[in-house]
Amino acid sequence: MGQVTCSARSRYVTAVWVIVAVATLVRCVIAARLPLSGDEAYYWEWSRRLAFGYYDHPPMVAWVIALFSLGLKSTLLIRLPFVMSGLGATLALYAFVERATGDARAGATTALLLSLAPFATIAFATATPDGPFLFFWSMSLYLALLSIDPPAPRVRLPLALTVAAATLSRVLGLLLAAGIAYALAISANRSKAAGVAAQPARYALVAALLFVCAVVPYVIWDASHGFSALRFAILGRHDATYHGGNIFSLLAIYAVVLTPGVFVASGPALVRLARRASAAELVLWSTAAPLLAVCLGLALRERVEFYWADGAFVSLVAALGLYSQTLLRGWRYTLVIAPAAMIATLMLVVAALPLETYQFAQKAFGVHLRHEGPFEIWAFEPAARDMAQEARAARGWVMTDGYGLSSVLDFYGGITPVVIGYDQQGREARSWSLGSVPTAAFFFDKEPLATRPDFARQLARACATVADDGVRSYYVHGILARTFYVTRCQGLTPEGFALLRWSGAAP
Repeated sequence: MGQVTCSARSRYVTAVWVIVAVATLVRCVIAARLPLSGDEAYYWEWSRRLAFGYYDHPPMVAWVIALFSLGLKSTLLIRLPFVMSGLGATLALYAFVERATGDARAGATTALLLSLAPFATIAFATATPDGPFLFFWSMSLYLALLSIDPPAPRVRLPLALTVAAATLSRVLGLLLAAGIAYALAISANRSKAAGVAAQPARYALVAALLFVCAVVPYVIWDASHGFSALRFAILGRHDATYHGGNIFSLLAIYAVVLTPGVFVASGPALVRLARRASAAELVLWSTAAPLLAVCLGLALRERVEFYWADGAFVSLVAALGLYSQTLLRGWRYTLVIAPAAMIATLMLVVAALPLETYQFAQKAFGVHLRHEGPFEIWAFEPAARDMAQEARAARGWVMTDGYGLSSVLDFYGGITPVVIGYDQQGREARSWSLGSVPTAAFFFDKEPLATRPDFARQLARACATVADDGVRSYYVHGILARTFYVTRCQGLTPEGFALLRWSGAAP
Protein backbone atom coordinates (compact mmCIF):
# COMPACT_ATOMS: atom_id res chain seq x y z
CA MET A 1 0.00 0.00 0.00
CA GLY A 2 3.07 2.21 -0.13
CA GLN A 3 4.38 4.83 2.28
CA VAL A 4 1.75 6.99 3.93
CA THR A 5 1.90 9.86 6.40
CA CYS A 6 0.68 9.46 9.98
CA SER A 7 -2.26 11.72 9.17
CA ALA A 8 -3.27 9.67 6.12
CA ARG A 9 -2.86 6.46 8.12
CA SER A 10 -5.13 7.82 10.85
CA ARG A 11 -7.77 8.91 8.32
CA TYR A 12 -7.69 5.47 6.71
CA VAL A 13 -8.16 3.70 10.03
CA THR A 14 -11.02 6.04 10.94
CA ALA A 15 -12.70 5.49 7.58
CA VAL A 16 -12.49 1.72 8.00
CA TRP A 17 -14.18 1.84 11.39
CA VAL A 18 -16.91 4.03 9.97
CA ILE A 19 -17.51 1.35 7.32
CA VAL A 20 -17.53 -1.36 10.00
CA ALA A 21 -20.07 0.64 12.02
CA VAL A 22 -22.30 1.18 8.99
CA ALA A 23 -22.13 -2.52 8.07
CA THR A 24 -23.09 -3.44 11.64
CA LEU A 25 -26.06 -1.05 11.61
CA VAL A 26 -27.28 -2.40 8.28
CA ARG A 27 -27.04 -5.93 9.65
CA CYS A 28 -29.22 -4.81 12.56
CA VAL A 29 -31.80 -3.53 10.06
CA ILE A 30 -31.66 -6.86 8.22
CA ALA A 31 -32.00 -8.73 11.51
CA ALA A 32 -35.09 -6.76 12.47
CA ARG A 33 -36.79 -6.75 9.07
CA LEU A 34 -36.29 -10.18 7.50
CA PRO A 35 -38.64 -13.00 8.56
CA LEU A 36 -36.95 -16.00 10.12
CA SER A 37 -35.81 -18.78 7.82
CA GLY A 38 -36.60 -22.39 8.62
CA ASP A 39 -33.13 -23.06 10.04
CA GLU A 40 -33.26 -19.97 12.25
CA ALA A 41 -36.68 -20.92 13.57
CA TYR A 42 -35.43 -24.38 14.42
CA TYR A 43 -32.53 -22.92 16.40
CA TRP A 44 -35.09 -20.75 18.18
CA GLU A 45 -36.99 -23.93 19.03
CA TRP A 46 -33.80 -25.28 20.53
CA SER A 47 -33.41 -22.14 22.66
CA ARG A 48 -36.73 -23.01 24.30
CA ARG A 49 -35.44 -26.49 25.11
CA LEU A 50 -31.89 -25.89 26.32
CA ALA A 51 -29.61 -28.91 26.39
CA PHE A 52 -25.92 -29.79 26.20
CA GLY A 53 -26.30 -30.90 22.59
CA TYR A 54 -28.67 -31.36 19.66
CA TYR A 55 -28.95 -33.84 16.84
CA ASP A 56 -27.66 -31.42 14.18
CA HIS A 57 -25.18 -29.21 16.04
CA PRO A 58 -23.48 -28.40 19.33
CA PRO A 59 -25.50 -26.21 21.71
CA MET A 60 -23.93 -22.74 21.42
CA VAL A 61 -26.42 -21.41 18.85
CA ALA A 62 -29.34 -22.24 21.15
CA TRP A 63 -27.62 -20.84 24.21
CA VAL A 64 -26.91 -17.42 22.69
CA ILE A 65 -30.44 -17.11 21.30
CA ALA A 66 -31.87 -17.91 24.73
CA LEU A 67 -29.53 -15.38 26.36
CA PHE A 68 -30.49 -12.49 24.09
CA SER A 69 -34.11 -13.20 23.11
CA LEU A 70 -35.37 -13.36 26.71
CA GLY A 71 -38.19 -15.63 25.58
CA LEU A 72 -39.61 -12.98 23.24
CA LYS A 73 -40.59 -13.65 19.62
CA SER A 74 -38.42 -10.89 18.18
CA THR A 75 -36.34 -11.47 15.07
CA LEU A 76 -34.03 -8.61 16.10
CA LEU A 77 -33.35 -10.07 19.55
CA ILE A 78 -32.89 -13.57 18.12
CA ARG A 79 -30.33 -12.35 15.58
CA LEU A 80 -28.67 -9.64 17.70
CA PRO A 81 -25.98 -11.90 19.23
CA PHE A 82 -24.95 -12.96 15.73
CA VAL A 83 -24.67 -9.34 14.57
CA MET A 84 -22.59 -8.56 17.64
CA SER A 85 -20.45 -11.63 16.93
CA GLY A 86 -19.48 -9.94 13.66
CA LEU A 87 -18.37 -6.78 15.43
CA GLY A 88 -16.46 -8.82 18.02
CA ALA A 89 -14.72 -10.91 15.36
CA THR A 90 -13.71 -7.76 13.49
CA LEU A 91 -12.21 -6.21 16.63
CA ALA A 92 -10.34 -9.43 17.44
CA LEU A 93 -8.80 -9.73 13.96
CA TYR A 94 -7.84 -6.06 14.00
CA ALA A 95 -6.11 -6.56 17.35
CA PHE A 96 -4.34 -9.70 16.08
CA VAL A 97 -2.86 -8.07 12.99
CA GLU A 98 -2.09 -4.75 14.71
CA ARG A 99 -0.16 -6.60 17.42
CA ALA A 100 1.66 -8.83 14.92
CA THR A 101 2.71 -5.98 12.63
CA GLY A 102 2.68 -2.93 14.88
CA ASP A 103 0.71 -1.26 12.09
CA ALA A 104 -2.83 0.01 12.76
CA ARG A 105 -3.35 0.41 9.01
CA ALA A 106 -2.72 -3.31 8.45
CA GLY A 107 -5.15 -4.10 11.25
CA ALA A 108 -7.73 -1.81 9.71
CA THR A 109 -7.30 -3.50 6.32
CA THR A 110 -8.06 -6.82 7.98
CA ALA A 111 -11.17 -5.36 9.61
CA LEU A 112 -12.28 -3.97 6.25
CA LEU A 113 -11.77 -7.27 4.44
CA LEU A 114 -13.81 -9.17 7.03
CA SER A 115 -16.62 -6.60 7.00
CA LEU A 116 -16.86 -6.77 3.20
CA ALA A 117 -16.60 -10.56 2.84
CA PRO A 118 -19.85 -12.20 1.66
CA PHE A 119 -19.36 -15.17 4.00
CA ALA A 120 -19.20 -12.75 6.94
CA THR A 121 -22.31 -10.87 5.84
CA ILE A 122 -24.23 -14.16 5.81
CA ALA A 123 -22.81 -15.38 9.13
CA PHE A 124 -23.32 -12.12 10.99
CA ALA A 125 -26.81 -11.18 9.82
CA THR A 126 -28.64 -14.46 10.44
CA ALA A 127 -29.10 -16.75 13.44
CA THR A 128 -26.88 -19.71 12.59
CA PRO A 129 -23.97 -21.43 14.37
CA ASP A 130 -21.50 -19.59 12.13
CA GLY A 131 -21.68 -16.23 13.92
CA PRO A 132 -20.50 -17.43 17.37
CA PHE A 133 -18.14 -19.90 15.72
CA LEU A 134 -16.31 -17.16 13.82
CA PHE A 135 -16.28 -14.84 16.83
CA PHE A 136 -14.70 -17.44 19.10
CA TRP A 137 -12.34 -18.49 16.30
CA SER A 138 -11.15 -14.89 15.92
CA MET A 139 -10.77 -14.43 19.66
CA SER A 140 -8.76 -17.66 19.82
CA LEU A 141 -6.36 -16.36 17.16
CA TYR A 142 -5.74 -13.19 19.15
CA LEU A 143 -5.35 -14.96 22.50
CA ALA A 144 -3.04 -17.56 20.96
CA LEU A 145 -0.79 -14.79 19.68
CA LEU A 146 -0.83 -13.13 23.11
CA SER A 147 0.16 -16.39 24.76
CA ILE A 148 3.09 -17.01 22.38
CA ASP A 149 4.64 -13.63 21.55
CA PRO A 150 6.05 -13.04 24.10
CA PRO A 151 5.26 -16.18 26.11
CA ALA A 152 2.39 -15.44 28.50
CA PRO A 153 1.20 -18.72 29.98
CA ARG A 154 -1.67 -17.12 31.93
CA VAL A 155 -3.35 -16.21 28.63
CA ARG A 156 -3.80 -19.92 27.92
CA LEU A 157 -6.69 -19.96 30.40
CA PRO A 158 -9.06 -17.64 28.48
CA LEU A 159 -7.70 -19.16 25.27
CA ALA A 160 -8.86 -22.61 26.39
CA LEU A 161 -12.36 -21.22 26.96
CA THR A 162 -12.63 -19.50 23.56
CA VAL A 163 -11.42 -22.63 21.77
CA ALA A 164 -13.95 -24.69 23.72
CA ALA A 165 -16.68 -22.18 22.84
CA ALA A 166 -15.79 -22.50 19.15
CA THR A 167 -16.05 -26.29 19.45
CA LEU A 168 -19.43 -25.90 21.14
CA SER A 169 -20.50 -23.76 18.17
CA ARG A 170 -19.46 -26.16 15.42
CA VAL A 171 -17.99 -29.66 15.57
CA LEU A 172 -15.26 -28.51 13.18
CA GLY A 173 -14.01 -26.35 16.04
CA LEU A 174 -12.07 -29.46 17.04
CA LEU A 175 -9.69 -28.60 14.20
CA LEU A 176 -9.17 -25.17 15.76
CA ALA A 177 -8.31 -26.89 19.05
CA ALA A 178 -5.81 -29.15 17.30
CA GLY A 179 -4.27 -26.24 15.39
CA ILE A 180 -3.89 -24.06 18.49
CA ALA A 181 -2.37 -26.96 20.43
CA TYR A 182 0.11 -27.52 17.60
CA ALA A 183 1.05 -23.82 17.51
CA LEU A 184 1.62 -23.74 21.27
CA ALA A 185 3.77 -26.88 21.14
CA ILE A 186 5.95 -25.59 18.28
CA SER A 187 6.34 -22.24 20.02
CA ALA A 188 7.43 -23.99 23.24
CA ASN A 189 10.01 -26.05 21.33
CA ARG A 190 11.39 -22.92 19.68
CA SER A 191 11.69 -21.17 23.02
CA LYS A 192 13.50 -24.17 24.48
CA ALA A 193 15.90 -24.29 21.52
CA ALA A 194 16.59 -20.58 21.97
CA GLY A 195 17.49 -21.11 25.61
CA VAL A 196 14.43 -19.29 26.96
CA ALA A 197 13.43 -20.40 30.44
CA ALA A 198 10.60 -22.92 30.38
CA GLN A 199 7.18 -21.57 31.33
CA PRO A 200 5.32 -23.00 34.34
CA ALA A 201 3.57 -26.18 33.24
CA ARG A 202 0.65 -25.63 35.59
CA TYR A 203 -0.97 -23.11 33.25
CA ALA A 204 -0.91 -25.56 30.36
CA LEU A 205 -2.43 -28.23 32.60
CA VAL A 206 -5.16 -25.97 33.93
CA ALA A 207 -5.93 -24.74 30.39
CA ALA A 208 -6.29 -28.32 29.18
CA LEU A 209 -8.60 -29.12 32.09
CA LEU A 210 -10.70 -26.03 31.37
CA PHE A 211 -11.12 -27.07 27.75
CA VAL A 212 -12.03 -30.64 28.67
CA CYS A 213 -14.49 -29.58 31.38
CA ALA A 214 -16.17 -27.17 28.96
CA VAL A 215 -16.71 -29.71 26.17
CA VAL A 216 -17.26 -32.91 28.19
CA PRO A 217 -21.00 -32.31 28.80
CA TYR A 218 -21.51 -32.01 25.06
CA VAL A 219 -19.36 -35.08 24.34
CA ILE A 220 -21.36 -37.09 26.88
CA TRP A 221 -24.62 -35.91 25.35
CA ASP A 222 -23.49 -36.79 21.84
CA ALA A 223 -22.15 -40.18 22.95
CA SER A 224 -25.46 -40.97 24.62
CA HIS A 225 -27.18 -40.21 21.30
CA GLY A 226 -24.93 -42.43 19.20
CA PHE A 227 -22.61 -39.52 18.30
CA SER A 228 -25.41 -38.25 16.12
CA ALA A 229 -24.12 -34.67 15.87
CA LEU A 230 -20.59 -35.76 14.97
CA ARG A 231 -21.81 -38.21 12.34
CA PHE A 232 -24.29 -35.71 10.98
CA ALA A 233 -21.73 -32.89 10.80
CA ILE A 234 -19.17 -34.95 8.91
CA LEU A 235 -21.02 -37.71 7.09
CA GLY A 236 -24.76 -37.36 7.29
CA ARG A 237 -25.74 -34.00 5.84
CA HIS A 238 -26.40 -35.24 2.34
CA ASP A 239 -27.65 -38.24 0.46
CA ALA A 240 -25.35 -41.20 1.05
CA THR A 241 -25.43 -41.99 -2.68
CA TYR A 242 -23.53 -38.78 -3.46
CA HIS A 243 -19.92 -39.54 -4.35
CA GLY A 244 -18.29 -36.12 -4.39
CA GLY A 245 -16.43 -34.68 -7.32
CA ASN A 246 -17.21 -31.08 -6.45
CA ILE A 247 -13.76 -29.81 -5.50
CA PHE A 248 -13.54 -27.39 -8.41
CA SER A 249 -17.07 -26.13 -7.91
CA LEU A 250 -16.31 -25.78 -4.20
CA LEU A 251 -13.25 -23.67 -4.99
CA ALA A 252 -15.40 -21.54 -7.28
CA ILE A 253 -17.82 -20.95 -4.41
CA TYR A 254 -14.90 -20.07 -2.16
CA ALA A 255 -13.91 -17.45 -4.73
CA VAL A 256 -17.40 -15.95 -4.50
CA VAL A 257 -17.83 -15.94 -0.71
CA LEU A 258 -14.31 -14.53 -0.22
CA THR A 259 -14.68 -12.31 -3.33
CA PRO A 260 -12.38 -13.04 -6.29
CA GLY A 261 -9.64 -10.62 -5.26
CA VAL A 262 -9.40 -11.98 -1.73
CA PHE A 263 -9.51 -15.56 -3.02
CA VAL A 264 -6.65 -14.97 -5.47
CA ALA A 265 -4.57 -13.13 -2.88
CA SER A 266 -5.18 -15.92 -0.34
CA GLY A 267 -3.02 -18.30 -2.36
CA PRO A 268 0.24 -16.37 -1.95
CA ALA A 269 -0.73 -15.60 1.65
CA LEU A 270 -1.17 -19.30 2.41
CA VAL A 271 2.22 -20.07 0.84
CA ARG A 272 3.88 -17.44 3.02
CA LEU A 273 2.13 -18.74 6.12
CA ALA A 274 3.64 -22.17 5.46
CA ARG A 275 7.02 -20.76 6.57
CA ARG A 276 5.60 -20.47 10.11
CA ALA A 277 8.54 -18.17 10.83
CA SER A 278 6.76 -15.72 13.13
CA ALA A 279 4.30 -16.43 15.92
CA ALA A 280 1.46 -14.88 13.89
CA GLU A 281 2.27 -17.01 10.84
CA LEU A 282 2.43 -20.12 13.01
CA VAL A 283 -1.01 -19.45 14.52
CA LEU A 284 -2.66 -18.64 11.19
CA TRP A 285 -1.15 -21.58 9.31
CA SER A 286 -2.05 -24.01 12.10
CA THR A 287 -5.69 -22.90 12.05
CA ALA A 288 -6.25 -22.34 8.32
CA ALA A 289 -4.51 -25.30 6.68
CA PRO A 290 -6.12 -28.23 8.58
CA LEU A 291 -9.70 -27.04 8.06
CA LEU A 292 -9.14 -26.32 4.37
CA ALA A 293 -7.54 -29.75 3.90
CA VAL A 294 -10.44 -31.51 5.66
CA CYS A 295 -13.08 -29.67 3.60
CA LEU A 296 -11.35 -30.44 0.31
CA GLY A 297 -10.87 -34.04 1.40
CA LEU A 298 -14.54 -34.41 2.31
CA ALA A 299 -15.43 -33.01 -1.10
CA LEU A 300 -14.12 -36.27 -2.56
CA ARG A 301 -17.02 -38.17 -1.00
CA GLU A 302 -19.88 -35.70 -0.45
CA ARG A 303 -21.15 -32.23 -1.18
CA VAL A 304 -19.34 -29.74 1.05
CA GLU A 305 -20.99 -26.45 1.95
CA PHE A 306 -18.83 -23.34 1.74
CA TYR A 307 -19.43 -22.35 5.35
CA TRP A 308 -17.71 -25.47 6.67
CA ALA A 309 -14.43 -23.69 5.92
CA ASP A 310 -15.35 -20.23 7.16
CA GLY A 311 -13.06 -20.54 10.19
CA ALA A 312 -10.17 -21.00 7.76
CA PHE A 313 -11.46 -17.99 5.81
CA VAL A 314 -11.08 -15.87 8.95
CA SER A 315 -7.46 -17.00 9.33
CA LEU A 316 -6.82 -16.23 5.64
CA VAL A 317 -8.31 -12.75 5.98
CA ALA A 318 -5.98 -12.15 8.93
CA ALA A 319 -3.08 -13.37 6.77
CA LEU A 320 -3.94 -10.84 4.07
CA GLY A 321 -3.85 -8.12 6.69
CA LEU A 322 -0.54 -9.47 7.95
CA TYR A 323 0.98 -9.24 4.46
CA SER A 324 -0.99 -6.21 3.29
CA GLN A 325 2.11 -4.02 2.91
CA THR A 326 3.35 -6.30 0.13
CA LEU A 327 0.42 -8.33 -1.21
CA LEU A 328 -1.97 -5.38 -1.28
CA ARG A 329 0.40 -2.65 -2.36
CA GLY A 330 -0.85 -0.02 -4.81
CA TRP A 331 -3.17 -1.25 -7.57
CA ARG A 332 -3.47 -4.68 -5.95
CA TYR A 333 -5.29 -3.07 -3.03
CA THR A 334 -7.85 -1.59 -5.41
CA LEU A 335 -8.35 -4.90 -7.23
CA VAL A 336 -9.08 -6.63 -3.94
CA ILE A 337 -11.13 -3.98 -2.14
CA ALA A 338 -13.22 -2.52 -4.99
CA PRO A 339 -15.00 -5.76 -6.02
CA ALA A 340 -15.45 -6.73 -2.37
CA ALA A 341 -17.02 -3.34 -1.62
CA MET A 342 -19.39 -3.58 -4.58
CA ILE A 343 -20.48 -7.13 -3.71
CA ALA A 344 -20.94 -6.25 -0.03
CA THR A 345 -22.99 -3.15 -0.87
CA LEU A 346 -25.21 -5.13 -3.22
CA MET A 347 -25.70 -7.90 -0.66
CA LEU A 348 -26.58 -5.47 2.13
CA VAL A 349 -29.02 -3.50 -0.04
CA VAL A 350 -30.76 -6.65 -1.29
CA ALA A 351 -30.94 -8.12 2.22
CA ALA A 352 -32.20 -4.89 3.81
CA LEU A 353 -34.67 -4.07 1.00
CA PRO A 354 -35.46 -7.43 -0.63
CA LEU A 355 -38.99 -6.70 -1.81
CA GLU A 356 -38.10 -3.25 -3.11
CA THR A 357 -35.03 -4.63 -4.87
CA TYR A 358 -37.03 -7.38 -6.52
CA GLN A 359 -39.75 -4.98 -7.67
CA PHE A 360 -37.09 -2.74 -9.22
CA ALA A 361 -35.43 -5.69 -10.98
CA GLN A 362 -38.81 -6.95 -12.16
CA LYS A 363 -39.78 -3.63 -13.71
CA ALA A 364 -36.35 -2.67 -15.06
CA PHE A 365 -35.12 -6.03 -16.34
CA GLY A 366 -38.16 -8.27 -16.46
CA VAL A 367 -36.70 -10.58 -13.78
CA HIS A 368 -39.14 -13.08 -12.27
CA LEU A 369 -37.98 -15.09 -9.27
CA ARG A 370 -39.42 -18.51 -8.58
CA HIS A 371 -41.15 -18.88 -5.25
CA GLU A 372 -38.60 -21.42 -3.96
CA GLY A 373 -35.51 -20.42 -2.04
CA PRO A 374 -34.92 -17.40 0.21
CA PHE A 375 -37.95 -15.54 -1.09
CA GLU A 376 -40.33 -18.03 0.55
CA ILE A 377 -39.67 -16.66 4.04
CA TRP A 378 -42.26 -13.94 3.40
CA ALA A 379 -44.98 -16.58 3.15
CA PHE A 380 -44.29 -18.18 6.52
CA GLU A 381 -46.14 -15.73 8.76
CA PRO A 382 -49.45 -15.59 6.82
CA ALA A 383 -49.34 -19.35 6.26
CA ALA A 384 -48.81 -19.94 9.97
CA ARG A 385 -51.77 -17.76 10.87
CA ASP A 386 -54.05 -19.57 8.42
CA MET A 387 -52.99 -23.06 9.45
CA ALA A 388 -53.28 -22.21 13.14
CA GLN A 389 -56.87 -21.18 12.57
CA GLU A 390 -57.67 -24.35 10.62
CA ALA A 391 -55.96 -26.57 13.19
CA ARG A 392 -57.92 -25.03 16.04
CA ALA A 393 -61.20 -25.47 14.18
CA ALA A 394 -60.43 -29.15 13.47
CA ARG A 395 -58.80 -29.74 16.88
CA GLY A 396 -55.94 -31.37 15.06
CA TRP A 397 -52.23 -31.20 14.37
CA VAL A 398 -50.33 -29.58 11.53
CA MET A 399 -47.64 -32.02 10.37
CA THR A 400 -44.65 -31.35 8.12
CA ASP A 401 -41.67 -33.44 7.08
CA GLY A 402 -39.27 -30.53 7.59
CA TYR A 403 -37.95 -29.36 10.96
CA GLY A 404 -37.62 -25.81 9.67
CA LEU A 405 -41.13 -25.56 8.30
CA SER A 406 -42.65 -26.89 11.53
CA SER A 407 -40.58 -24.38 13.50
CA VAL A 408 -41.66 -21.31 11.54
CA LEU A 409 -45.28 -22.42 11.90
CA ASP A 410 -44.69 -22.48 15.65
CA PHE A 411 -42.86 -19.13 15.71
CA TYR A 412 -45.48 -17.25 13.72
CA GLY A 413 -48.62 -19.22 14.55
CA GLY A 414 -48.00 -20.98 17.84
CA ILE A 415 -48.52 -24.34 16.12
CA THR A 416 -47.06 -27.33 17.97
CA PRO A 417 -44.18 -28.61 15.81
CA VAL A 418 -45.02 -32.12 14.58
CA VAL A 419 -42.31 -33.53 12.30
CA ILE A 420 -42.96 -36.72 10.35
CA GLY A 421 -41.06 -38.56 7.62
CA TYR A 422 -37.69 -40.26 7.45
CA ASP A 423 -35.27 -37.38 6.86
CA GLN A 424 -32.36 -37.37 9.33
CA GLN A 425 -32.68 -33.68 9.96
CA GLY A 426 -35.40 -32.96 12.45
CA ARG A 427 -34.80 -36.02 14.62
CA GLU A 428 -34.42 -33.64 17.54
CA ALA A 429 -38.09 -32.69 17.23
CA ARG A 430 -39.15 -36.27 17.85
CA SER A 431 -38.17 -36.00 21.49
CA TRP A 432 -40.43 -33.00 22.08
CA SER A 433 -43.66 -33.57 23.98
CA LEU A 434 -46.75 -33.62 21.78
CA GLY A 435 -49.51 -34.93 24.02
CA SER A 436 -52.15 -37.36 22.87
CA VAL A 437 -52.56 -38.05 19.16
CA PRO A 438 -55.64 -36.30 17.73
CA THR A 439 -57.92 -37.96 15.21
CA ALA A 440 -57.46 -35.12 12.70
CA ALA A 441 -54.26 -33.76 11.20
CA PHE A 442 -53.09 -31.66 8.25
CA PHE A 443 -50.00 -32.55 6.24
CA PHE A 444 -48.57 -29.16 5.26
CA ASP A 445 -45.97 -29.44 2.50
CA LYS A 446 -44.10 -27.49 -0.15
CA GLU A 447 -44.79 -30.10 -2.83
CA PRO A 448 -48.01 -31.71 -4.11
CA LEU A 449 -48.72 -35.08 -2.53
CA ALA A 450 -48.98 -36.59 -6.02
CA THR A 451 -45.25 -36.03 -6.45
CA ARG A 452 -44.46 -37.88 -3.22
CA PRO A 453 -45.72 -41.47 -3.55
CA ASP A 454 -43.91 -42.62 -0.39
CA PHE A 455 -45.83 -40.12 1.75
CA ALA A 456 -49.07 -40.90 -0.09
CA ARG A 457 -48.67 -44.59 0.80
CA GLN A 458 -47.91 -43.89 4.44
CA LEU A 459 -50.81 -41.47 4.80
CA ALA A 460 -53.16 -44.07 3.27
CA ARG A 461 -51.95 -46.63 5.83
CA ALA A 462 -52.02 -44.23 8.79
CA CYS A 463 -55.33 -42.43 8.25
CA ALA A 464 -58.89 -43.70 7.92
CA THR A 465 -59.44 -41.15 5.15
CA VAL A 466 -57.04 -38.93 3.19
CA ALA A 467 -58.32 -35.90 1.30
CA ASP A 468 -56.73 -33.12 -0.72
CA ASP A 469 -57.33 -29.90 1.24
CA GLY A 470 -56.19 -27.59 -1.52
CA VAL A 471 -53.30 -25.21 -2.09
CA ARG A 472 -52.32 -22.07 -0.22
CA SER A 473 -50.55 -19.38 -2.25
CA TYR A 474 -49.17 -16.29 -0.55
CA TYR A 475 -48.27 -13.02 -2.22
CA VAL A 476 -46.26 -10.09 -0.90
CA HIS A 477 -46.70 -6.79 -2.71
CA GLY A 478 -48.17 -8.75 -5.61
CA ILE A 479 -45.19 -11.15 -5.71
CA LEU A 480 -45.78 -14.89 -5.27
CA ALA A 481 -43.71 -15.83 -2.23
CA ARG A 482 -44.67 -19.50 -1.89
CA THR A 483 -47.35 -22.07 -2.64
CA PHE A 484 -48.07 -24.76 -0.04
CA TYR A 485 -50.08 -27.97 -0.41
CA VAL A 486 -52.36 -29.30 2.33
CA THR A 487 -53.62 -32.86 2.81
CA ARG A 488 -56.22 -33.66 5.48
CA CYS A 489 -55.89 -36.87 7.50
CA GLN A 490 -58.93 -38.15 9.42
CA GLY A 491 -59.01 -41.11 11.76
CA LEU A 492 -55.39 -40.84 12.87
CA THR A 493 -54.32 -43.18 15.69
CA PRO A 494 -51.10 -43.49 17.73
CA GLU A 495 -50.18 -46.51 15.60
CA GLY A 496 -50.87 -44.53 12.46
CA PHE A 497 -48.76 -41.64 13.69
CA ALA A 498 -45.88 -44.05 14.30
CA LEU A 499 -46.16 -45.09 10.65
CA LEU A 500 -45.92 -41.44 9.58
CA ARG A 501 -42.64 -41.24 11.47
CA TRP A 502 -41.50 -44.36 9.61
CA SER A 503 -41.18 -46.28 12.87
CA GLY A 504 -40.44 -49.84 11.84
CA ALA A 505 -41.38 -49.17 8.24
CA ALA A 506 -39.22 -48.56 5.18
CA PRO A 507 -40.02 -45.55 3.04
